[in-house]
Amino acid sequence: MTPISTAPNPAPRQNGPTGPNGTMQPGQPAITPVQPSSTSGAPSFSFDPATIQTTKGNTFAVNLVISGAQNVYSVPVQLNYDPKILQLLNISNGGFLSQDGQAVALVHREDDGLGQVTITASRPPGSGGVTGQGTVVTLTFQAKATGQSPLNITRGGARDPALQSIAVTGAQAAVTVQ
Repeated sequence: MTPISTAPNPAPRQNGPTGPNGTMQPGQPAITPVQPSSTSGAPSFSFDPATIQTTKGNTFAVNLVISGAQNVYSVPVQLNYDPKILQLLNISNGGFLSQDGQAVALVHREDDGLGQVTITASRPPGSGGVTGQGTVVTLTFQAKATGQSPLNITRGGARDPALQSIAVTGAQAAVTVQ
């Protein structure tokens, strides 16, 4: 496990590289933005973008977004992907837990052979929780081979400042490598 303390660093949102006439540029990933989750009040995860199309050798970023969060202190999640298709390159703070200027500790463990990563993003002790919607972490992948790979949250949730579990609905994204 590698602890990393980061200051707020909201990731830039990518809407897909286009040329002057609005057409896709060759070799660049097509990115479809995700609409906010249901407004039922129950916390949920989503990937932004939810659908990614790229070519072999390219890198791309995907945000893990939480919506409907109330008093969230830490976010532990486990994600799976196809390791024959994708390679995880980086995990960075997305800004949700550090929206009030607090540092966020990111601890993650990757198993490249299984295509699995376990991530915990936490606020400092005594800092309280945050509420709302935002990007928890940004994951950067490289497309290793042609094919399709889901990005699945296999275990996930949130914790309040008393470390009580908060149920959060999972999410899935689809990556197509050409």
